[in-house]
Amino acid sequence: MLPTSWLKVERVEWDTKAKKTIVQISDLHIRHLRVPMSTIERTIKDASPDYIFLTGDYIDKHPSELPKLESFLKMIERVGVETYAVLGNHDRHTNQEEAVTDLLKKYGVTVLKNEYVEKEDVVIVGIDDYALRYHNVPASFNFSNEEDKDVLVLTHDPDVVTVVDQPFHFLVSGHLHGKQVNVPFLFKLKDMGQLAKQGVYQGQHPHSKGTFYISKGIGQSALNIRFFVRSEMTIHNLNGKRT
Repeated sequence: MLPTSWLKVERVEWDTKAKKTIVQISDLHIRHLRVPMSTIERTIKDASPDYIFLTGDYIDKHPSELPKLESFLKMIERVGVETYAVLGNHDRHTNQEEAVTDLLKKYGVTVLKNEYVEKEDVVIVGIDDYALRYHNVPASFNFSNEEDKDVLVLTHDPDVVTVVDQPFHFLVSGHLHGKQVNVPFLFKLKDMGQLAKQGVYQGQHPHSKGTFYISKGIGQSALNIRFFVRSEMTIHNLNGKRT
């Protein structure tokens, strides 16, 4: 058993044309978040990122969690970093999708629902949740990219890579919590999707169309415990070496 407040900052390298730093925070599950807000804020500031990517599951099931989520988003606004978000499956429980979306937007977060944003040197793509079948891959990739910009994708459920047939250079996700309770054969017994059944539930992995990453998440769902899986924030280093 590990303290759920014991944060591990993972650092991941990517071969890209653009040179960027991105902080990813996934699976906040704000009701069970035990990592201090001050630690999260300090980690972001120390990384000096170009972007923050939030990859879903901000709440669990209760509207009562929204004030605590608002405190988190006030901190995100305070650090002053351009921030993009997608929703997760838990954000739609008890019909909280609109409330969560409005709260994210209130504090300057761009919420992408099968949409993209073209920047000077990258295209940022947000694919909506695959687990609940809100994803629309063709709409998400409805751009030409004639300049061969880096395509940076954020999504919640990593299983969406099984239906992506467009090239990308970077895809980050969460959802699986790195098992959260790391018991052998756990995902053989509980259906958490195709990748989990193959033993893919955290870290960086190659794919026919690009490379993807699964965060272990920073919060907990259901039981507020972690077993041999630490809470995670991720610093992604886009190295500018792709030609």
